[in-house]
Amino acid sequence: MSVATGSIADRIQAVLAEQRTELRHVSLDIHSHPETAFEETRACATLCGLLKSQGFEVRRDVSGMQTAFVADGQSGEGGPRVAFVCEYDALRGLGHACGHNLIGTASAAAGISLLRALSESGVPGHIRVVGSPAEEGGGGKIPLVNDGVFDDCDTALLLHPSDRTMSVMWALACTHWHWAFTGRASHAAGDPDQGINALDAFVHAYTGISLWRQQLKDGARVHGFIEEGGTAPNIIPERSSGEFLTRARDAAYLDEMNTRFAAIFEAAASATGCTLELTKNETYKDLRSNRVLADRGHLHLDEVGLSPTVAKPWERVGSTDVGDLSYACPTIHPEVAITEEGVSCHTHEFREAAATEEAHDVMLRGAAALALTGADVISDSAVRDEVRSSFAAEPWRRPEWRGSGA
Repeated sequence: MSVATGSIADRIQAVLAEQRTELRHVSLDIHSHPETAFEETRACATLCGLLKSQGFEVRRDVSGMQTAFVADGQSGEGGPRVAFVCEYDALRGLGHACGHNLIGTASAAAGISLLRALSESGVPGHIRVVGSPAEEGGGGKIPLVNDGVFDDCDTALLLHPSDRTMSVMWALACTHWHWAFTGRASHAAGDPDQGINALDAFVHAYTGISLWRQQLKDGARVHGFIEEGGTAPNIIPERSSGEFLTRARDAAYLDEMNTRFAAIFEAAASATGCTLELTKNETYKDLRSNRVLADRGHLHLDEVGLSPTVAKPWERVGSTDVGDLSYACPTIHPEVAITEEGVSCHTHEFREAAATEEAHDVMLRGAAALALTGADVISDSAVRDEVRSSFAAEPWRRPEWRGSGA
């Protein structure tokens, strides 16, 4: 039986129905104006304007990021605090092929509907909507976590569009690398011995990675691309560069992989006489869904008609900076199906699906499930205590997390 029954649940649904047209407009506006990592100026302003119009106190330029925001709303005096997390960055070259227009709008909608429902029902509680840029590369949640934005929150909730609906989302730990080899140009026919081939250095490195893959643990991934590999066929390439991702099921094994990855590139530089610039950028932790919240989320996804299935561990996984959030605060990141199974995100087809009427209907249903889960945490101390106990029992949790204390 759902805790969030009666007046609160009814009011959540009523607010979402009332706001349906405006929320669809917000989502479509973000979708039609894709902005990549840390450049999400329009999307950030659109979501902040929406939340401010609904009574939230909005702070922008948070944690040193111009496109991050924190919006706070209060019902009554005191009470627990629930966070809903917005994402709104687009993919380089593909636009909103991961559906972040839906993620950002759904989290804002969940926050708006739950705040209104609590206020109209006379239930004390605090709603925080956090705007997090650069999930697709840059890791906007990491500085927010490090600055304690979630330390006083009892839970953090957001959803992800997919081709399936599940209350538990799995995600690999991940490190983003930039690499560049520098050699020396020369005439490829007349004076090849005078050149130092930077493309050869990358071929060495890529071959080493390809051989290394055989010894990797299940679930580990190494993949990337070359951006520069030469300028003309009659010139020995003096520069090659690109990006790679290393991924693993847990942060500890990723550290081991990263040591080996760097050694492979260093060996390639030594073998070819090139110099190497190897930069380790953001690292995302693996996603650890809170068991109690996942159970509540599964129930509410079913209540709103999204019929979740039970997730198979580590099936078809990517990476997300929600992993870092899940180490700091009890978190779930359920998936909701906006298209038929087999249409993968990060494709042209998924980008088009993220703008359909069906996707926006699912977005609102998913927002309702998030809001209902948040209502459970705020209105039921037993649920809240279970969430805390489950999180506290994990040895990897962030020790200083304290929750609202309500």
